[in-house]
Amino acid sequence: MGNFLKSTKCRIILFILALLIGIMIYAVSQGGYTISSIGIFKSIAAPFQSASNAISEKVEHVLELYVNADDCYRENQALKEEVAILHAALADYEETKDELAELREFVGIKEKHKDFTLTSPFDVVGYVANDPYGSFMINGGTEDNVELYAPVVTEQGMVGVITEVAAHTATVTTLLSPEVFIAAGSSTLRETGIVTGSVGLLRKGQCKLDYLSKETRLYKGQAVVTTGENGYFPKGYIVGYVQEIEQDPAGMTAYATIEPAVDLSNLSKVVVISDFAGKEVRDETR
Repeated sequence: MGNFLKSTKCRIILFILALLIGIMIYAVSQGGYTISSIGIFKSIAAPFQSASNAISEKVEHVLELYVNADDCYRENQALKEEVAILHAALADYEETKDELAELREFVGIKEKHKDFTLTSPFDVVGYVANDPYGSFMINGGTEDNVELYAPVVTEQGMVGVITEVAAHTATVTTLLSPEVFIAAGSSTLRETGIVTGSVGLLRKGQCKLDYLSKETRLYKGQAVVTTGENGYFPKGYIVGYVQEIEQDPAGMTAYATIEPAVDLSNLSKVVVISDFAGKEVRDETR
């Protein structure tokens, strides 16, 4: 539209229109116009009138597009705001759903082990630097009923033990560490040993059930659970599953490699067992 108004063609049309209007004004002022002269003028002016109407229609169309574009822009902005609100609501819903699922898991622990006293679920807030065994920090401490040597679990199984504790934070050492010892075994075969970490098994993310009899009847896939001895861990909590049976190099005992029931490399929340049946044995020996 802007290019047309600046063109030579547009200037010629405007000049002719101005000339015709001047002639018409002159004729009226002299009183000498006739019906025929008016007809001639109309004949001459007809093409220019058509062109003028076309230009007017184009201008009207362009203006209408501008008005509609402004309305579309406002509607688009309103829709974007609604979409943003819906996305925020969806994010809140997903977060709430995940939290409810996690809480449901920890409620399941209590339902299976009615003698347990559990803390609220804690977040895993970071891993201990330079510790190959995956020790990590949680956002709970003595102010949250967390105490030293308390067992740490998820619904899937045993995770480890509290080895350092402050008012609002604590360090959890996992069962992959050689510094952790858990009395465990098979509840069906009544074979027991000590679950502990091993440098040789760390690469596989496994630990071992040590001090088994050479004639052990444990087999691959069998569940290993805590025995509750010494009062440091509750009785009957799943630790992991037997992968292989190996003979000790000295030839006196055997051991089983254990796949932990919990994926220790992918933890987001854990719970601490602050009290359980049999814990009084540990308390008495302090």
